[in-house]
Amino acid sequence: MNAKTGEVYANIRGDEQTPSASVMKVFTAAAALETMSTQYTATTRVFTIPSQPGVIVLRGGGDHTLTRLNSPRYTTYKKPARLSTLAAQVLAALPADQQITKIILDDTYFDKPFWNKAWKTSDRTNGYISLITSLQVDSDRANPDLTSTAYSGTRSKDPVLAAGTHFKKALGLRATSAKLETSITPDDAILAGSVQSQPMSVWLDHALKYSDNTETEMIARHALRINAMTTTFENIQPLMVRVLKTLGIDSKKLVMTDGSGLAQSNRVTARMVATLMAKATDPTSVLNPMIGYLPVSGISGTLATRFNGSNKSARGFVHAKSGFIPGLYSLAGVVYAKDGTAISFAGFARTAEKKTVGYGARNALDTLADRLYECGAGSYF
Repeated sequence: MNAKTGEVYANIRGDEQTPSASVMKVFTAAAALETMSTQYTATTRVFTIPSQPGVIVLRGGGDHTLTRLNSPRYTTYKKPARLSTLAAQVLAALPADQQITKIILDDTYFDKPFWNKAWKTSDRTNGYISLITSLQVDSDRANPDLTSTAYSGTRSKDPVLAAGTHFKKALGLRATSAKLETSITPDDAILAGSVQSQPMSVWLDHALKYSDNTETEMIARHALRINAMTTTFENIQPLMVRVLKTLGIDSKKLVMTDGSGLAQSNRVTARMVATLMAKATDPTSVLNPMIGYLPVSGISGTLATRFNGSNKSARGFVHAKSGFIPGLYSLAGVVYAKDGTAISFAGFARTAEKKTVGYGARNALDTLADRLYECGAGSYF
């Protein structure tokens, strides 16, 4: 459709419900942009407990980017808060000869469950997503070090305990014998230090450009908290319905089981997605920053290596979110066509009716976007 006028150029089963794959991430991003400040940050805190000498608390605030690495090692996240900073702060707050005997790990910032029953166990063990706990380090990757040949994106069964183990190591010799305990922060705890994440704008940019599932689910959780809603998977859809109503978009066919698009049970329509993307092209809309966060054809993110060969003419002119789950490929965003027209679009290739889509569907979706670039508002085929 013409993103400015709303004129529909083509509608092929555009009102049919389809699984979304990672195109769903634009909905989560829209919820965040509509209801939160792009300068919002997540805070991780450490506490001492005067009534319990030797006991400290590490309390999560939903910062998946919090890292155990220090320079020159680095992760996929830009300028993350560091465990080493928190360790130095809490050690400085304790008497110099005080040994740490117990570390309380408080992950109560988000509500349970932390795992979506619609996800496969292999989504975690293959590294696609972690449990969505409010306390975790490096998105719970087994080895997040991008300078290491042993890099591993595999996630654990207990991100909170893993975070505690890394924090204990960061505390050094004074915490050698410390026990780890998952609990709540005692009432008499005294704040000893804190670190803040990068702002929400940085999270949104990374989540959309690199299709980070954990990051997108974290964004959904923070949006729910900001909107005074229990931070459960079940509440993501009610929040999104409210946001779409505000934006004037029909949400009747939306099924949003998660925020990242991993769940096979998610449902959207192409019209719904294309309409949302059209809204984002308006420079006066709160959604407008999303256009800059999206991968760009042949330039950045998940589209950096795409739009080659016969599709290369559209390189640099397609801002779109790609997606894949077994049985479905998707691509949706905005094409800035050769004639200057901004065209919002959504394309889905789905295994159905005894027909199976394969890897070639990805290139076919790129071809769709490339033809929109060539055609613009006219008909030049």
